[in-house]
Amino acid sequence: MKKQQAFFCLLFVVSLPISTLGTDSELIYHQCEKNFTQNYILRSNIDNLLIDMAVQSSLHGSAISTFGRDGYDAVYGVARCDADMSHEACSACITGAKHDILATCPGSGAVHAWREKCYIHYDVGKWDHNTPAVWISSTKAEDPKAFEEGVAELMGGVMAEVARETLKFKWGQISLEGYNDSIVTIYGMAQCTQDLGESECHCCLKTSLLAMAEYCGGSVGCRLIGSGCTLRYEIYKFLFLDEEADARV
Repeated sequence: MKKQQAFFCLLFVVSLPISTLGTDSELIYHQCEKNFTQNYILRSNIDNLLIDMAVQSSLHGSAISTFGRDGYDAVYGVARCDADMSHEACSACITGAKHDILATCPGSGAVHAWREKCYIHYDVGKWDHNTPAVWISSTKAEDPKAFEEGVAELMGGVMAEVARETLKFKWGQISLEGYNDSIVTIYGMAQCTQDLGESECHCCLKTSLLAMAEYCGGSVGCRLIGSGCTLRYEIYKFLFLDEEADARV
């Protein structure tokens, strides 16, 4: 039985440099919380939850799962992959993240685990859409103000469509004139987990965009990943989608 929780549009950010990003097969960052010992029911629920999310991701490219009754032993989990991944690749990434979690957080009741192309989170006793992490490029734009205005226009346009999309995903691009008549193209994407309704998705993305503006102003790349939603922009194509399917702003 899935537990229904009110969604609170709050955000707590952990800032990390983009240089810490690893390969698709590496755990790039994790948080282990709520340590427990000798609770075999909880351990079993967590193990079953991780297995179920790996299976679901092979079918849907994402996963939402619950194991246990309401109370301390109940575990709630969500997994998400980048939208350009096949279901098979998504399942492999989530399965790898599952093994990472079991190795690095063996006695934790709440975990956030980020890989380059997927994210997995579970928590005991509540459904948490907060606690994202943000990776920031150390390179600054030549004209920070114009660049920030371009990012705001791009991400605002992308975000306006996400909540109404079946896959809760949208991406686009915008071109800016740089110094010496050069053209800089910014690529951006936004994505929500499937469990969020339209208003919840919009709330999550709006709050994330405010955090992105605060932490990433003037940087040529920024990636904010949370349990409920994710935002990213770069000056290179970081998604591998059919050119004909490109969503442009």
